[in-house]
Amino acid sequence: MLFLLLFAEPARAQLSGRVSIVGEGGAYFPWLALTHNRRFGAKVGGLGGIQLDYGITDYLGVQFGLTYTQQQAKTSSATFNTLTIEDLDVALRWNILTDVVQPYLLLGGNYAILSLDPPLGDESDPGVTAGAGVELLMTDHFSFGFAGRYEKLFSRQFTRAEAVDVLGTLAYTF
Repeated sequence: MLFLLLFAEPARAQLSGRVSIVGEGGAYFPWLALTHNRRFGAKVGGLGGIQLDYGITDYLGVQFGLTYTQQQAKTSSATFNTLTIEDLDVALRWNILTDVVQPYLLLGGNYAILSLDPPLGDESDPGVTAGAGVELLMTDHFSFGFAGRYEKLFSRQFTRAEAVDVLGTLAYTF
């Protein structure tokens, strides 16, 4: 019986013409250096989001995602303020394999809204994102996975605005 379960073949989730809704959660590791009179240190924070995946072909897809994170940023030796980042992503996904285990690579762009009050209000910046992950197909409609993404923003007020996301994902495919 165990032998049959191990080699059961569900339908592939990210194949051409299929749409997936993906919930994601994990950790956000920011490296931010602001040019506003002093340097700010942001702590690691939680990250949550949702994305929509569309399979153009069996090996190539596109992802549209929205993530949200909020963490504490050190603005002086004894003061912490709330840093909120909302990020809209669009990425191409290349499935290296299209089997029950699907490793993939991502490359795309993002648009982030950063808010650190005070001393800064909202700032909106474009950026680039790249990453890798693996999706494990459980059934024809459900899968889970893990991903890592690197993001770089082209910011006017930050001398350095980069981050790494480490995520777990759960997807439902139509």
